[in-house]
Formats: sequence, structure tokens, C-alpha cells
Amino acid sequence: MTSKYLVKFYFVTLMIGAVITTAISLVTEYETVTKYLFQGQFGDFFAGFIFLVGYGLLIATVSQVVFYIYLFIHPLGMGIFRKAWPYVQILLIMYAVFDLFYLRFRQVGIDHGSTWSFVWIPIIIVVAGVGFAYYKNKITKANVFIASAFFMIFMTSLTLLPFISVEETNWIYRSVFTVILTNAYQLIRLPKYIEDSQKEKEERGRITRSDINEQKRRELKKEAEEKRTKEESQIKAREKMGYKNKTRQAVKQDKKK
Repeated sequence: MTSKYLVKFYFVTLMIGAVITTAISLVTEYETVTKYLFQGQFGDFFAGFIFLVGYGLLIATVSQVVFYIYLFIHPLGMGIFRKAWPYVQILLIMYAVFDLFYLRFRQVGIDHGSTWSFVWIPIIIVVAGVGFAYYKNKITKANVFIASAFFMIFMTSLTLLPFISVEETNWIYRSVFTVILTNAYQLIRLPKYIEDSQKEKEERGRITRSDINEQKRRELKKEAEEKRTKEESQIKAREKMGYKNKTRQAVKQDKKK
């Protein structure tokens, strides 16, 4: 992806985070921010409003950092665990769900005198994670449901840990929806940015070193697949010939008898 689309991807995610956080916070922070607007105290309102926008930008930035970490972890996990990587992701998802329900929000509920007042938060995280993972898998040719659910549930829970640890519950309310939606946007829209970037480079006739390397990787992968297919066919042919030879020998022995 070119720097143009990378910057665009970054700033659109920032704007989504700022808008969502500010909109939710204007409701949850009515007594400390919004009421000043209706009372005509515009200076106090704009001071609080700027703080909310800045906080939204901070959450969106943290979300993007976690997304880039995921982009590093996923291929690393595939390289280390290979075919077992999907099962490892499922185990991590199960641990994240257990951690959210039992260790995190159960404790938050106990500290604030009502566990049921907070149980909806992990439910939303899990339901939204599964829903966005299903949609991502539906619009993608390959099967990416487990990988998408891993990001939307496990990585989202990691992103929310600093905000869950804060005793003030308003921090949780203004953070959870922003993290979910910015993560979903990045997961779903990144391929489109890459595709648009590639089309622009092709239209301009611009070829970069990364394009050349990617082309070489595709060629090597194709050669490896062709070689493996050829070896498999040769093995099958040898096995078939061996079976025929054994059959002929068995027939000869029967005739001798």
C-alpha cells in the first residue's frame, strides 16, 4: 500500500474514533460537558468537547497500534504453529471470553455492587466480534472467520484492558464501542485500500521494489506448487506400477501352482 492510502487509512480511522467517542460521551458526560452547551457556557463546553475529541483520537490510535500488532502476530503464528494455528486462535478466543466475563467485568461489577450492570459489555464484544467476523468471511474468498474472530474478540479485549482497569465506569462506556467499531473498520476496509493503491500504481505504470518482490514470491509459490503436484503424480505412478508388478507376480505364481 502506498503512503497516500496508508495516511488516508490512518486518518479515516482516527475520525471514526473521534466521532463515535464524542457522540457517546456527550450522552454519558451530560452533567460535566453537555449541560454547559444548553446553559450558554460555551467556553466550558468547548473545553470539555476538545478533551472528548482528543480522547477519541487516542482510542483510535491505540486501536490502530493493536491492529498492526495483529498483522505481525498472524503470519508469525502461521509460521510457528502452521496447521495448528487456527486451533491456537480458538483457544485464545476462549480464554479472552472467560477473562472478559469472569475475571474482568465480574470483578468490576463486584467493585460497583452490581455484576449484572456490566455483563452486557462482554456480551456486546463477543456478539459484535462474531458478527463482524462472519461478515468479513462472507466478503472474502478465503476462509478467514477464525482469524477475524481472533482479532475482533481477543485483540479487542487486549485493547480494552487499560480502560477496564480504570475505576470510573464512564471510561468503559466511551471506549468499548469505539474500539469495536474502529477494529471492525480496519479489518474490513484494509483490503479495499490495498486494492485501490494497487490499481493506482498500475494506472500510473509505477512499479516499486515491493511489487517486484511480491511478483517473485508469487512465481516461487507457483513453481513450488507445480513441483509438489508433479512429485505427487510421480509417487502415485510409482505406486500404481508397483501394484501392477505385484499383481503380475501373484498371477504368475498362481499359474505355476
